Amino acid sequence: MTEKTSAAKSRPEIPLRSVLFAPGNEERKVRKVATFGADCIVLDLEDAVPDAEKIETRAKVRAAVGTMSGAFITIRVNSLATGLTEGDVDAIVAPGLDGIVLPKVVHPDEVERVDEMIGKAEAREGLPEGKIRLITTVETCLGILRGEAIAAAKSDRVITLAFGSGDLTLDLDLPTIRRDNTGDELAFGRGKLIYDARSAGLARPVDGPYLAIRDFDGFEEDCKVARKLGYQGKICVYPPQAAIANRIFAPDPGEVEFCRKVVTEFTAALERGSASITVDGVFVDYPILTKAQRIIALAGLLAERDAAHAQAAAQAAAGD
Repeated sequence: MTEKTSAAKSRPEIPLRSVLFAPGNEERKVRKVATFGADCIVLDLEDAVPDAEKIETRAKVRAAVGTMSGAFITIRVNSLATGLTEGDVDAIVAPGLDGIVLPKVVHPDEVERVDEMIGKAEAREGLPEGKIRLITTVETCLGILRGEAIAAAKSDRVITLAFGSGDLTLDLDLPTIRRDNTGDELAFGRGKLIYDARSAGLARPVDGPYLAIRDFDGFEEDCKVARKLGYQGKICVYPPQAAIANRIFAPDPGEVEFCRKVVTEFTAALERGSASITVDGVFVDYPILTKAQRIIALAGLLAERDAAHAQAAAQAAAGD
């Protein structure tokens, strides 16, 4: 596993169960996006914004981030291939912005170049160095094949990778727009990205969108598949998807209680001189203990996040 610096390791974990996008040029959607309880909000400058409006939308999203709370606030910039990235970064880095989503990454150098752009903008704005984080989106065949190198890019800003399944279906030239609910046609890339992220010491990645926006049963099943594979959350393109993703990607309450029992009984076993026991028929040793502790910590973190969502929603309602 690639060793990250102590600065990267010391950062608090950022929950990304739901990553909800809103077109940066549509004022109504931008105004409402923070009210749906998503862990992460993405104001878009890229694919959801007409080419003719991309430049003028920069100022709109910069202004909007300062009005939002209760979530991790990000902006998706345009890819480096467009020539717009540096102008995007220069225009949007400001107090209130937590992160940038970098799309269509095909080489680790791209991550490092954007890291440098952000650093210059932070210095100009008087922000702490490294304050703005990065979510790196891999969404082409070449990007998938280079996923390990992209994940290991020399940047402590990167939280994790995101699976750009929509654009990947285009690059693969698949014969239909509608993705199979099982996701079998994307199984290689979808699975590989998890190993790429974790082998580089990054947090678990974020899964791509489910485009049948009113098929909530299908969306829920897709979330369950992604969670089982090892994804920590889901890109959401329709606001009601956020609540479903938050529920599916959170630890089950029964599992959390079992984990607490594992910790209690294993701790007692250690005092007796034993480091391998069974708890309710499940074999437990040190790795399983560590897993149980992680699940308990995640449940606590998500409870705090949900409380912040509730507070932000109440404040928004009071403002109305």
